[in-house]
Amino acid sequence: MSRNQVATTLVIHACPSGSTQAVGELLSGLEINWLAQPLLVGSVKTEFALKMSAIELEDIVSQLRLVEGIYLDCMQQGKESGIWFMLAAGLGVFRAQTNAAGEIMLSEDRIRNALDQSAGNHRELTRLLRIQLGQAWDDVLEPFRAARYQGNLALIHQAG
Repeated sequence: MSRNQVATTLVIHACPSGSTQAVGELLSGLEINWLAQPLLVGSVKTEFALKMSAIELEDIVSQLRLVEGIYLDCMQQGKESGIWFMLAAGLGVFRAQTNAAGEIMLSEDRIRNALDQSAGNHRELTRLLRIQLGQAWDDVLEPFRAARYQGNLALIHQAG
């Protein structure tokens, strides 16, 4: 691994069971603990906390996108900024720059482009901004994200 390593979280929400060997080869050197993914029959899931450079991260995501049927989130967060990759079958890869709070940051050029393309149409501007913010990926990945924490939920009863 090279210098400039940053804390990175890689969550493979779903991977077809038949593709685990290919993913294992791409992530060589990591011990992978696959668990059943109940939301997608025939799939498994896993997650890692790593330290790697931005170049290494981009290389891994680029390779993982070639695995058919994979769904993942990968967040690399430095002190002031980070990178967030979302990958969903049928959508491909979404890449965003994030701020220190993990929020997606849009450049002035991207905002101006959306404004120009919308030509004053509010609905079109909303649609274009949702694309820029990766809403389609969020919509697909959110059930997987929620399921990660379902086991950690506890009901709190009001004391009477």
